[in-house]
Amino acid sequence: MTALDEVFAPGDQPLVAPRRRMWPRVLAAFVVGFVVCLGVAAGALVAWDAGYQGRVLAGVQAAGVDLSGLDRAAATDALQTALDGYGEGRLVLNTTSGRLIIPYASFSRRADVDTMVAEALATGRRGTPFERAVEEVRQALAPVSIEPRIMLDASALSRTIDELVAPLARAPVDSGIRMDHGNIITSAALPGRAFDGAAAAASAIELVARIDAPAEVTVDVPARDVPATLGDDVALAAKAAAERMIGNVVVSYGKHDWTLKAKTVRGWIRFEPGADGRPQPTVNVAAIQKSLKNIDKAVRRDPVSASYLKSRSGRIVGVIAGSNGRRLDPGATAAAIAAALTARGQGAPVAPVEAAVAKVAPKLTTAEALKHGPQMVQLGVWKTYFPISDRNFWGANIWRPAEIIDGTVLMPGQRFEWWSAIGPVSSARGFGPGGFIAGDHTEPTGALGGGMCSSSTTLFNAALRAGLQMGSRINHRYYIDRYPLGLDATVSKSRGGSQTMSFTNDMANPIVIRSFRYRTGGRGWVRYEIWGIPDGRTVSLSRPAVSNVRRATTRTVLVSSLPHGAREQVEYPANGMDVAVTRVVRKGGRVIHRETYHTRYALWNGIIHVGR
Repeated sequence: MTALDEVFAPGDQPLVAPRRRMWPRVLAAFVVGFVVCLGVAAGALVAWDAGYQGRVLAGVQAAGVDLSGLDRAAATDALQTALDGYGEGRLVLNTTSGRLIIPYASFSRRADVDTMVAEALATGRRGTPFERAVEEVRQALAPVSIEPRIMLDASALSRTIDELVAPLARAPVDSGIRMDHGNIITSAALPGRAFDGAAAAASAIELVARIDAPAEVTVDVPARDVPATLGDDVALAAKAAAERMIGNVVVSYGKHDWTLKAKTVRGWIRFEPGADGRPQPTVNVAAIQKSLKNIDKAVRRDPVSASYLKSRSGRIVGVIAGSNGRRLDPGATAAAIAAALTARGQGAPVAPVEAAVAKVAPKLTTAEALKHGPQMVQLGVWKTYFPISDRNFWGANIWRPAEIIDGTVLMPGQRFEWWSAIGPVSSARGFGPGGFIAGDHTEPTGALGGGMCSSSTTLFNAALRAGLQMGSRINHRYYIDRYPLGLDATVSKSRGGSQTMSFTNDMANPIVIRSFRYRTGGRGWVRYEIWGIPDGRTVSLSRPAVSNVRRATTRTVLVSSLPHGAREQVEYPANGMDVAVTRVVRKGGRVIHRETYHTRYALWNGIIHVGR
């Protein structure tokens, strides 16, 4: 039977017999089969995806390590084991002072395992379950590789670099200049060195963060010179200015001048920072003042107080004018010299410096004397007679203090003190050897100025009777009968201390101390007078109250130092006794001074030497 029955229709046209239609059924069967297969495949893929829940899908590797099917912990362990070498190595810093080594471990350089594991677990996990399943199949056939990642503590690395390079830095040194025992010493400036740790850290971080960084990475640390603030030119300029300052200085006053040598000037120079910080030569003003002592002596002139002319009756009838003195003003003179030297250092011409001299007024000016002179009267007076002998340097040790004190003016409130008033006791000033009491015996000529107690006792009694405020007073060891009983005042100086006599002018106006001296034959006297303006005060002195009298005797001692039968009295007898004298000074009915002088005189036996 043929595959196709031909049927000829009239007209000899063949007719094709209609076949049975099969393709709809075949298509339907194919679709049904495909759907069935597709369902089976999808189910298989979904089952595949579910089987890798919490694990890395097949075909995933990181840094060459196959992580297929590993959970997070296992994948982490696998990568940490495989990539442990990323923490081994070191960073080398090249500096001008040498190499510095920083181990990778110090800044925690290592593989970023956590990030790589997280990426591995996420690979192939996108879309619907079916899409993920299809992707997983494709991934299993074509593996996915995750690139390694590096992590490090950049802050720790930067900090470490800073700490290592900081000690290498060197501060610049300014040029210096100083005086050393008169010599100018300069020192050269030195540049400093600074290292750019931040730039080195930036380069290092960029290199060690690379996955392909070698086990040793080398980075150069940039360095730069730091210039000194004060260069050598500054010190040299200061030195040149100082050298201009050093030279002779001429100080002038009137027609006189004095030269201070360059060697002396050199010792005044110092170097100090100016307002801009630069050293500059300065002058030690205090040192200049010490160098002016000779000029001060030459310029100095003591003032002369006005004095009073008196009539024969003792009344003041006129005034002798006083005169001003002068003193060098060392502070002002030194400042002027310093200014001249500073100007010289700046190039000014050399010129003499005018000395600064201050006027010194006398204690009693002529105007004051004229104001009070006619009103002055004698307030107190006392006279002492004495024998002229070698025991008082033939009277000189008594009269010389009186000459010095004569005309002394005490202003209101001013204190008179014996040693300050008479000044140094020396042979050049007219004093000589005299007697003094040395313990248990008398030395006739053993003390320079010995015997001046006659002068101090006399002035003490004049001031006492003038009603003035009395100060220090000490009696002799034994009583000397030419002095008022209980009112003697001895003065002395020794290594063990000094004894003095003093009083104060407690009146409202000046007082004048006058002294008078007289000699006739072997006897002399000294008299002191206190002159002033009466203020109404009166003075009363009690009679000496004597008690506890011890009678003195005189004994004879044979000596070989005298010719046979010759006699010499070396100690004069004086009774031992206690004496009290009270002085009362009243003014306007009110007592202003009251004191009782208690005196204890030692028993002093006489001694006569007789030659054997």
